[in-house]
Amino acid sequence: MSVTPYDPPKPPKTITKIQEEEYLDFASPFTWVLMGFVGFALIIILQIGSVQNSISQAILALILVIWLIIWLKYFSTSEKVEKQFIMYGFKWAHIRGKHVINKFEVPEQFLEKIVPIVKIHAGGIIEFKGKKWGILMETNPIRISDEERAAHEKKIEKIVNGIPANTHFKTIACSRLEPRKPIQQYLLEVSNSSNGKKATDQHLAGLYTKVAEDGTPVISWKYYAFQSLGEQPNFETAKIQYGAVVPGLLKNMRVARLQPRIYEDPNEIATAYRTMFSEMVV
Repeated sequence: MSVTPYDPPKPPKTITKIQEEEYLDFASPFTWVLMGFVGFALIIILQIGSVQNSISQAILALILVIWLIIWLKYFSTSEKVEKQFIMYGFKWAHIRGKHVINKFEVPEQFLEKIVPIVKIHAGGIIEFKGKKWGILMETNPIRISDEERAAHEKKIEKIVNGIPANTHFKTIACSRLEPRKPIQQYLLEVSNSSNGKKATDQHLAGLYTKVAEDGTPVISWKYYAFQSLGEQPNFETAKIQYGAVVPGLLKNMRVARLQPRIYEDPNEIATAYRTMFSEMVV
């Protein structure tokens, strides 16, 4: 592994500079916010002194403490005040409809032709248009040696024979063309959060350089399987069909060391379909 000499950047030498007195700058929002907070605090203090009821005094004292906490947390410096002005200005502009996001819209009929999903039910049972149902799963098949190939083929044959007649079952393999990009991104993120030790930085820089300069073609694969549950009138009958088909299918797939995992999270299902449509599928 190549090692890249790397010295962490040293902070520049700075000359102490006297800052301007921001408390007397009436053009600064910080000054006006400070005056408002001080004015309100003085009013509360005067009310505490003028009220004879101890309960009212305690309530006013609590209000004063909360007021001071708000001041210290959100408005005690000019940077905090500027942050609050920007944040609330953004929210106010959003309420007024000033933030327009242009969206690329596709007709609903076109999307339904690609993935006609109606709803994803418990257990990962997917309801499609036309009262059709199915499940989508991820598989992670292990590498088979030549000596194991004959036995493995018999196990695969058992999977196929165990699928009910007239039931749709499909396996999909997707090749990802740039598998190094996530690795490079991860190394950059780790480098940015480094503890600053020279040996660590050199090691991370060397790893990144090795990955970036390696032009060897690499194919990364993602494997999916889809099992149809047929056309069912409702979710209850689809669950019955699920119980009749899926447990045996999963058992045979595990015996064949395909390591199946049914997608139950809608986000995982959406990501899987996006991968199938965006990558090279064979």
